[in-house]
Amino acid sequence: MSVYALLLTNEKMGVREIQRELGFSSPSLALHHLTKLIDLELIDKDEHGEYFVTKTVRVGSLSLFVRIGQKLLPRFLFLIVFVASMLFLYTAFFVSTPVEGKDIMFYSLCFIFFIVVAYETKRIWNLKPV
Repeated sequence: MSVYALLLTNEKMGVREIQRELGFSSPSLALHHLTKLIDLELIDKDEHGEYFVTKTVRVGSLSLFVRIGQKLLPRFLFLIVFVASMLFLYTAFFVSTPVEGKDIMFYSLCFIFFIVVAYETKRIWNLKPV
C-alpha cells in the first residue's frame, strides 16, 4: 500500500525513485509491488518506464485521508478548521459583554472538541502510508 500511496502523491515515478523513497532493499522489490498494482488495474506504466495512478481507491488507512491535488490530508483536519472558524465567528458576532455562562459553556465544549479532533488528526497523520 505504501507504493500506491506514494504514487498518489506524485504524478509519475520510476522504479528506482520508488525504491529510494520507500527505502526498499532493491529495485526488484519495488517492481514486484508495482506489478501487483498493475494487475489490480490501479496503476499503469508509460513509454518512459514511469508509473502513474489510473484509478483511485480508498483502502486501509488511505480511507482516513482526502487527496487534494498531490497532497494526502487527514479527513479530521477539516473538522479542526470548522471548529476554529466557528469559534472565531461566535466570538466576533455573538459574545456579549460581560461574558455570560452560555459563552463559557460554548467555549468549553469547543475546546474539548478541538482537543479530541486534534489528537485524532495527529494519530491518523502518523498512520500516513507514505
